[in-house]
Amino acid sequence: MSRDSKVFVKGVKVSDRHGAGEWTAERLSSLILAPLTLWGLWSGFTLSGGGYDGARDWFASPVNAVLLAVTLAVSLWHMNMGLKVIVDDYIHKPVSRTALLGLIGLLCLIVAAAGVFFIVRLALGSAPLPAGFGI
Repeated sequence: MSRDSKVFVKGVKVSDRHGAGEWTAERLSSLILAPLTLWGLWSGFTLSGGGYDGARDWFASPVNAVLLAVTLAVSLWHMNMGLKVIVDDYIHKPVSRTALLGLIGLLCLIVAAAGVFFIVRLALGSAPLPAGFGI
């Protein structure tokens, strides 16, 4: 698209209205995270005196494990969207922007997969990893 086909007002490009879906998704993730954050704070408070056995019992509850996995996934989704806005606003070279957005997305996916893996292991009663990674 050439500059002539875009609408400018006083030298500033007028929105193409592509951001409405992203804006809605950001607000939705915020609404989902609000009660999950309160649940997380409450859970942390109740776990504070339970020790290791209390934490294992807490993870053994399917409700707690699922809510923790959902909290992790939604938090990473929210973080990814926020970082995308920052990159879109401040990185102007298309190749750099695409590479950085891909790297951020990949990092979020790796952290989500690892986090859910460890939550499932703890929920099933396994240790997160063998001590020293088997070394």
